[in-house]
Formats: sequence, C-alpha cells, structure tokens
Amino acid sequence: MGTAATAEKLPRFLLPRLSWQPAAPRRLAAVPLLAGQQSRAPRRPRLSPPANDNHHPILSRAFHATALRARDHHFDTLKFVKRLRDEGFTEEQSVAMMKVLSDVVEESIQNLTRTMVLREDSAKATYTQKVDFAKLRSELLSADSTETNTTRGAHERLANDIAKLGSRLRDEVARTQASVRLDLNLEKGRIREEALSQELKIRETETKIEQEVAALREKLEQVKFQTLQWLMGVCTGFAAVLLDMATEKARFLLLGSLELAHDALASVAEIGGMIQPTATNRAEFLTECQSEAFSGIEAIFRTYGSARITGLFDEELVSALPKSCRFVCHKGAGYDQIDVAACRAHNIRVSNTPTAVDDATADITLFLLLGALRNLNAGMQALRAGTFRGRPDSLPALGHDPQGKVLGILGMGGIGRNVAAKARVFGMRVRYHNRRRLAPAEEDGAEYVDFATLLAESDPNTRHIISTKEFGMMKRGIVVVNTARGAVMDEAALVEALDAGIVSSAGLDVFEKEPEVHPGLLANDRVMLVPHMGTWTEETETKMEEWALDNVRLALQEGRLKSIVPEQKDMQ
Repeated sequence: MGTAATAEKLPRFLLPRLSWQPAAPRRLAAVPLLAGQQSRAPRRPRLSPPANDNHHPILSRAFHATALRARDHHFDTLKFVKRLRDEGFTEEQSVAMMKVLSDVVEESIQNLTRTMVLREDSAKATYTQKVDFAKLRSELLSADSTETNTTRGAHERLANDIAKLGSRLRDEVARTQASVRLDLNLEKGRIREEALSQELKIRETETKIEQEVAALREKLEQVKFQTLQWLMGVCTGFAAVLLDMATEKARFLLLGSLELAHDALASVAEIGGMIQPTATNRAEFLTECQSEAFSGIEAIFRTYGSARITGLFDEELVSALPKSCRFVCHKGAGYDQIDVAACRAHNIRVSNTPTAVDDATADITLFLLLGALRNLNAGMQALRAGTFRGRPDSLPALGHDPQGKVLGILGMGGIGRNVAAKARVFGMRVRYHNRRRLAPAEEDGAEYVDFATLLAESDPNTRHIISTKEFGMMKRGIVVVNTARGAVMDEAALVEALDAGIVSSAGLDVFEKEPEVHPGLLANDRVMLVPHMGTWTEETETKMEEWALDNVRLALQEGRLKSIVPEQKDMQ
C-alpha cells in the first residue's frame, strides 16, 4: 500500500500538518526463528546502525527537520507510520496504533483546553474580586472620612451651643439674683410697715377686750342666780330617771362596741335593758361578774375585739357568768375564742354569723392567694424601700398565673363555696375535703377528695389546716393561704416549710397568738400578711352586727337562736 493510501486512513486533524519524507536507509539484521516455532505476529526486525553512527539504535529518531518558519512542534505522523512498517508492523496495525494515539492526543487536547479555560475564568474572577475589593475599600475609606468630619463638625457645633447656653444661663442667673435681692428688700420694707400697723390694731383690740370683759362680768353676776335654779331642777329630774332605771332589770350584756347598726341596737334595747361592763381587763371583769353586777342578764352580745378585756370565753369565765345567762351571741363567723363544750356544760347556747362574712372573707382569700401566687409582697416592700421593683441583682422571683392551677379547700362551708366560685373565674380547678361530702348541686363542679389526697395533690394553691406532718405530704413549691382561724395553722412549722422550700409563698389574715405574729413570718418577704381584716368592710361589719343582734332579739323574745353553732344543733 502506498503512502497516499495510508495517509487517507489517518485522522483528519493530522493531515494538514503531515510533512513526511523518506528516512535514510538502515541495515536490518534478520533474526531467524527457532525450528518448529510459528510466529503469531510479525517480529520487529532489529536495526543495525551504520558503523560510523554513534547514537543508540533505540533512541535514534526518524523525524525530519522542517524549515524554521514551518516548525510548529507537531508530530510527523506519516513518518512514524512508515517507521512502524519498517519495524515489522503491518500497515493495518500501524494505522490502528495511530488511531488510538490520535484519540489519546485529542482527549488530551480537550482536557488541556478545558483546563486553560478554567484557569482563565478563575483569573478573571480573581481580578474582578480584586477590583470590587479595591472599590469597596475606597468607598469605606471615603465614608469613614466623611462620617468623621461630620461627627467632628457636630461635636464642635454642640460645644459652641453648650458654651453659648452656659453664658446665657450665667447672665440669667445674675439677673434673677439681682431681681430677687430687690424684691426681698421691698418685701422687708412692706413687712415692717404691716408689723407696725398690726401692733397698733392689737393695742386697740386689747382695749376693747378689757371693756367687754368688764361688761360680761356684770352680766354673769346677773345670770348666776338663774343658772343655779335651772341646774337644781335638772338634777332633780335626772335623779328620778336613774331611780326608774335602777328598778328595771337589764336583760343582755354588751361586750365590745357596735359602730354601725345603731338602729338595730336601739330596737333590741327596747325589748330588754342593756348593760355594759366597766372592767378594763379580765381580772376586773371576773370580779364584776362575781359582784352580781350582771344579775338577771339572759344573753350576751360579744365582739371579737372584746377578748382584749375579757380574755377567752373558757371554763373559768363561763363558770363566773350569772346563772340566768342562757345565750352567747358572737359577732363573727369564727368562734374559736369560745369554749363551746364549757358553754354546753352550763346549758348556754352559742350563735355566730355564718353567711354574713362569706363575700368579704372570700374576697380577702382571693387577694392573699393572688398576692402570694404572684409574689407581690416582695415587690411592694422594695417599692416602699425606694428601690422600685428591687436592686438589679436581687429582683423578686417571678410569680405564677392562677389559670390551670389546683385550689385545695379544707372545709367547704359558705366561705369555701364562695372562694371556689370566685377561683373558677380565674380558671382554677377546685378540690375540697369536708367532714361530709356536699350534694352535687352544692359542689358546683368541685371535686371531693379525702384529706390525704388533698394534701398530696395540692398544686401551688391551697387553703389548709396544716402542721409539720401535713407539710411533709405536700409537693414542693405550694402556696398556703389561711383566712380561717389562726390556731389551725402551726406557724413555726410554716416558717420551717418556707425555709426548706416546701412552701414557696404564703398569705395570712389570721395568726396563732394575735396580735403577736411569728418573727419568721414578719422577716420573710415571700409572706403576705394582713392584720385580721377579712371582714373589715363597712357593709360586712353592718351585716354581722345586725345578724348578731337578731340572735339577741330571738333569744330574748322566743328563747331560741337564729344561727346556733353546729356543735349545739341538738340544743336548739
């Protein structure tokens, strides 16, 4: 096959660059095959270079030298094909090898082209970033310089304005001081003139007074005799009234004072005479009882505050009462000051005012519950101490919302049901324990539980009769509110529970040893304290006074009570 035919079989991209020329003839030394050995492929003949050729036969090249202007460093393909043929390869093998070599070279060229394009794109991106960075840096430097100049100018203008304002203030102060001095001098002169004028008027007034006093003395001497005659007549009539009152037996004893229900008191006093003790302490009161000063009384009207004079209505005091006394009408819902068992032993019936205090006591209960739950006492104390909400390093602890909390009520009477109804408005769930379970209509959605369950399930709000044992059954972080009676709460145990973190906060309206309060409660700003003001409203006090007087009226007229205490229902 000729050279032209061979060239047509080669890849087209090589043909424009072909510049093949025959190479110089070389001597070939044939290597004979071994006997019986078949050659599967043409063996490459061994080249024998001329004797005067000093180059290595394998490293020798058969590339032709092209002209300098045409030298482009491309491979001479036809020459390499001819050399392969000279080495013993067939023309088909040579062409196939060149095709493979062509594919490799073309792929290498494509890869090299892509690499060069990527490098060029990367260089362009780098250059663009450098240009953008230079622009940004220039803009920042320009903005910084502008801002600095603006700030400096504003500062200079502000300094000038302050200097001008200071100068104006100094001038104004100087003018004001001069004006004040002038006004003071004028005022001093006016005061002197007024003082002289007043002194003259005083002297004239003294002269007139002396004249009027002399005239009054004369008139007094004239009226004196008439006055003495009138007094003698009045004394005679008053003595007669006292004599009539002494002959009438008083029927009820008033212990304490009534401040509001004056009409009701007057109507009861018309039924039976009223008497008040003169004693100022318990010893004097007992002496007064034994002296028969209260002989014939049938009923006693007493207030909570009367215990400051009489002390508790215990066995000693009840035994000293007149035998005629059959009723003790207490103004208040709680009657823990009265020994009901001692009264029963002496056939004395006791009454209270159970429902008159429901609203007011429930209101103060909700007030203490919300105040303790929201930890308001600490904030109020900080405000009065002049630190508003408190120092930044010791702000009051966050409080809690009532919504969704469980309110445990021990004793579901009138006050308890009132508290439950108002607590439900705040979204609280109510559980209660009572000596007997209420009817479903009275429960009004409240859940009845036994005493142990009430303590164990108390969520942060509850109103309990509790001591150390009960505190141990409760969750940590409860809120305790007591508006029942001070004696039902162990205050020492409450202080320990507060210090231990079992009780997070508390609200108290009643105390064990009123008017004394446990020092640990007074010192703890997480305890909201109210000095027994659960019923301290004009409306509630009026209702209680009228209710207690109704008990006195029924006792004197019908021999029964309107609201006898539960322990004596069988005596009604």
